[in-house]
Amino acid sequence: MKHTSKFFSIFLSLFVLNGCSLLELKIESQSVPLTTAELNTRILTRAYSKHFFSEVESAADEISAMYPKDDTLHQSYVLLWKIHAEEGLQHAAYQVSPTISLIDTWVFAAQMEQFFSDDGKGADVFEGNIDFKASQLLHVDIEALAKKLLPSSEFNEAKDFIAQFVADHPFDSVAMRRTPALKAWLADQNIDETEAVATLGSMPEALGDVSDQLSLVSEQTPKIMTWKAQLIAMNSNLNGDDINKTMESLRNTSESFQDFVNNNPEYMQNLAEQMSLQLQPLLDDLDNKTDDKLNQLSAERIALEAMVARERQELVNMVERERKAIAVIVSQEREKFTQDLDQVSQDVLTLAMDKVIDLIKSTIIYFILFILAIFFAPLGLGYFLGKRAAVKKTVV
Repeated sequence: MKHTSKFFSIFLSLFVLNGCSLLELKIESQSVPLTTAELNTRILTRAYSKHFFSEVESAADEISAMYPKDDTLHQSYVLLWKIHAEEGLQHAAYQVSPTISLIDTWVFAAQMEQFFSDDGKGADVFEGNIDFKASQLLHVDIEALAKKLLPSSEFNEAKDFIAQFVADHPFDSVAMRRTPALKAWLADQNIDETEAVATLGSMPEALGDVSDQLSLVSEQTPKIMTWKAQLIAMNSNLNGDDINKTMESLRNTSESFQDFVNNNPEYMQNLAEQMSLQLQPLLDDLDNKTDDKLNQLSAERIALEAMVARERQELVNMVERERKAIAVIVSQEREKFTQDLDQVSQDVLTLAMDKVIDLIKSTIIYFILFILAIFFAPLGLGYFLGKRAAVKKTVV
């Protein structure tokens, strides 16, 4: 027990260490949630699938009751219909893309209706006056669901596409081998295959998808396995006595082996010792490999820490260099601005003094002219008038 526990511990350690490296570990955290329309499409399509299972089982049981129990052929056909119809719809409805799931489910229901129609091959499989209304109603139900979920233009395009696809790929037997409509649908919609699935949804949506599929497996697998066992028993040459004899032989063999183990403890102890000796080199090798992996991981961690420290120091140095460069530039700009301000001040002062001097000169000139006008104008006018009076007197 000690070696076994050690073996599993070492195996788990190697699995974890070999699967990832500290320098290569990546965690994908980005996810795009599904739209409300896509979530509704996924939920309603999967709800329809359960309705489909129930209707097929009910219809198949009714058809089975119409044939005698010893009619192996038709009873086998009924079981095959239930098995392949439900397996086929599971693959169609539980896909990653909600839209593709809806289209494939619609295609499968239409193919099954066509198979059991008057023009299909299902009428030859199940002889007699049998009404396959269940397949017709299931097709009507999925078409009505698609009409609710898809815009009117997309619904009309999808309806024409499905009619043509069913005509090109009808079911040829009760095996109902499904032809996925994905590629044909993408080509019809001019969508590149690489863009068929845009997102898996957010983490809760992806977990919900996985939960739905696990729930489906837990519900459907027991039923399908039972039908397959009934089919095998119905078409095999074994009878109940043969099965009982086989089970009795297995029980006797098991009891004989248990009796041998209980009555030969020394042999079993020797066998355990031999197994321990044979497994010891393997365990030692696993120990060595585990140590190597741990040493490698430690070295990678140290290298990562050194790299982070260097990058941090380089970042600090770069910030310091940029700060000094910015300080020098600011100082130069400040000095240049001061010089420019001094020059502008001098120019303004010089211009002001020139204007003041010009103003003073103009004022002096105007003052002189004013004095001349005040003092000399009357004298000149008197002189002119006296001279004119003297001339008149001489003439007289």
